[in-house]
Amino acid sequence: MISRTILASRASLALLSLMICADARAQCATYSSTDIASAINSSPTASAALKATACTWGGAGKSESGGNTCASNGSNFGVLQLSSGNLAGTGYTAQQYLALPLQQQVNIWATQAGNSGAGSGSVATISTAAASGQSFGSTPATQGMAAACVQFGSVICKNDLAALNAGQPCGGANPVTAKYSVPQSSWTEDGNGQTICSWGSNIQANINSCTAAPCPAGSAGAPAATTSPVAPGLLPSAGA
Repeated sequence: MISRTILASRASLALLSLMICADARAQCATYSSTDIASAINSSPTASAALKATACTWGGAGKSESGGNTCASNGSNFGVLQLSSGNLAGTGYTAQQYLALPLQQQVNIWATQAGNSGAGSGSVATISTAAASGQSFGSTPATQGMAAACVQFGSVICKNDLAALNAGQPCGGANPVTAKYSVPQSSWTEDGNGQTICSWGSNIQANINSCTAAPCPAGSAGAPAATTSPVAPGLLPSAGA
């Protein structure tokens, strides 16, 4: 009787686990850059500056997560890839955050990362240059580069900009891929070998497909750019 009870209990737990997994999958949804931008525009926690560049972050979200609310690499979570460090201050576990609908994920991301990241340091420098049609060396600035700067963090962003301004390729003459066996101060590429230029091009393609007001494709919030598909870079954002 005891063994049967244990077997029954295990069977019940297995069934419950399957039900939970099925429910979690049912909550996952995939959105376009326009959908994400619209959620930013509708967010009560997003700043005016963040809303003014909603398509930039809609494009970034589409590139980083595929627009999937359940996307995670273990360090970044959700449709806008909120870092584990920023998630820690929300009161949600990773699993709870991934189960939230798009609008709630966006609201939390805006408070924890988006509002501060959109206008900080090198991000603002790139965004301003893109809006006025300027270049770094021979490379035109784009909003996609600014968004990649937020994702990759200040070290890679600043090193890539320094390389461009010195007449070198984005990533430098001798690129240094991000890994913890080399000094972080020397990084010029993310863990997948992407620079703010190469990954910025991917993001820019999604920005250009965004039609959410106030930054439709071709506007200051979404300048045109030549793009090519690349694999996503997913190191935790360290700010920029």
